[in-house]
Amino acid sequence: MGALLLGWWIALVAAIAIAEPNDLMKSRLTILKCCRYGEELRRMDGDASGLPRCEPTSSEWKLLVYSPTQRSFHTKLPADWHILDGRRPECDDRSELIHLPYRKANPLVLLDNGNAILEIGRNDSFPVSHYCADSNALLVCVQRKSAGNHAAATMRPRVRRCCGENATFHEHGNTCVHLKESADAPPLLPNASSIVEIVAGFPTCPKSDNFTILGDAKDAVLQPDGGLEINGVVLPSGQFCVERIKELNQVAKVFACPEHAPQRPIVQAKDIRFTLYPAGFIISAVFLAATLATGWLLPASHHVLHWRCQTHHVACLMLGDILMAIIQLAGDSLHGISCKAVAIMAHFFFLAAFFWLNTMCFNIWWTFRDLRPVSLEKGQETLRLRIYACYAWGGPLLIAGLAALVDHFPPDPEYSFLRPRFGEKQCWFYGNMEILAYFFGPVGGLLAINLLFFAITARELTCGLWKGEFVKSTTERATLGRICMKLVIVMGITWVADVVSWAVGGPQYIWYFTDLLNACQGVLIFMAVGCQPQVRAALKRFFSRNPQTNAGRQGNGHSTTSHGMPSMGDSVTQNPSTKTAPLETIC
Repeated sequence: MGALLLGWWIALVAAIAIAEPNDLMKSRLTILKCCRYGEELRRMDGDASGLPRCEPTSSEWKLLVYSPTQRSFHTKLPADWHILDGRRPECDDRSELIHLPYRKANPLVLLDNGNAILEIGRNDSFPVSHYCADSNALLVCVQRKSAGNHAAATMRPRVRRCCGENATFHEHGNTCVHLKESADAPPLLPNASSIVEIVAGFPTCPKSDNFTILGDAKDAVLQPDGGLEINGVVLPSGQFCVERIKELNQVAKVFACPEHAPQRPIVQAKDIRFTLYPAGFIISAVFLAATLATGWLLPASHHVLHWRCQTHHVACLMLGDILMAIIQLAGDSLHGISCKAVAIMAHFFFLAAFFWLNTMCFNIWWTFRDLRPVSLEKGQETLRLRIYACYAWGGPLLIAGLAALVDHFPPDPEYSFLRPRFGEKQCWFYGNMEILAYFFGPVGGLLAINLLFFAITARELTCGLWKGEFVKSTTERATLGRICMKLVIVMGITWVADVVSWAVGGPQYIWYFTDLLNACQGVLIFMAVGCQPQVRAALKRFFSRNPQTNAGRQGNGHSTTSHGMPSMGDSVTQNPSTKTAPLETIC
């Protein structure tokens, strides 16, 4: 009897010992990890049809796990999860295994009960036996589409809304954000001929993890089979989604896989602007170079403060025109780092041109503000030039440097600053908000200040100088003032027209003249500065090898004006009975 009781006790203990591990395993969720630890799913280049392979990686394996009860994400994996690495789900005959990459716009979320939610806004989910998880993707068993094609033809078309209900696409952050939709919002697809079923989620692109915007949803036509035709491109059902863009005042756009996008925008092949504008920039650069050359032919003016400001201004504008011509002519062939580099340099040199122009305008106003003769020693002139240089180079360096720095920050909806997004659409700014913040805004402010200087200076000239008793002794001042104002007005008007054309918008052909005038402004500058009698005389002396190239010598202590300002154009008449006021400090 004792032996029988002992045997029964041993059997009971053994049964409990054997059963405990199984019961423990049953109480834990088994989550399949597609690859082994230290590996991750990676699609090889050129292999768009098959499933990705497991490749070694140094990245840590992390999952996005959400707890509906706690309404928060887990900081680490739930304690009741058991991870099986290097295992993929076994799909039945009616299902197939597909690759779903992780996207910031529509992340793959796992619930703490093990179910996977593939599309935000939809109630359906996949159980743990239907998928395996990795840090950057899921492999999921889904029902084959061939079995339901006939039934789908008799049902209403299904259209994907990228971000789902009460959400919109945040283009700067490249993600979806919550936004309550107004009751009077227009339909996503105005040209849909039938009632559609809206489902949430981005399409699954077999060849890329990114999307491209093909155009406005109002220009798209929904096909009976659920496909979509837009700008001559027919998108199969399920290969596109429609969503409103937050930055575009909730205008709906069509998102699609990159393989459906045309290689080159059709507008560029037929738009005459892409022929006229580069030609205008090239012509402008040639005449600006000629302006610099004519300035160097007049060595008597090289020490003059205005000539130095003018040289910096013209040189910066010439380099900006050359870079803009390269951007226009290169088109889509310029991309990547080189595209961004050209855009950043063009941005800097155009800003520098306007900052140097601003120093010229300030100097005009400073000289004419009280109509009294001024005389600066050369040391004072040098100091003023250094101050001008710090301002005219430092301002563009600060703005362009900040734009370049911000552009390298990763896109994130939590950031409050605006990225210029160089090179995303073209080798320039991405859109209107970006160009306003980093270019047209600063340029518009400088133009407004310049116009204020012009108004004050013109009033001093007309109300003070021309009606005063010393008009004869300040003829050179008036001549120089007219020439400087002519140069700056030419610059100001053309760029104001460019800002107005950008702000007003409308058909492009309305602004062809002003935009082309703006591109060819180097011709106008050459006519105002370089094409003058003094230049022609210098050329004549240069080619005739006349040694008498100077009419006088410069003093050592103070600046004098025996040559006036030949680099600025109009001939200057000397009055022998009146002492000439020094003009070196006049812009």
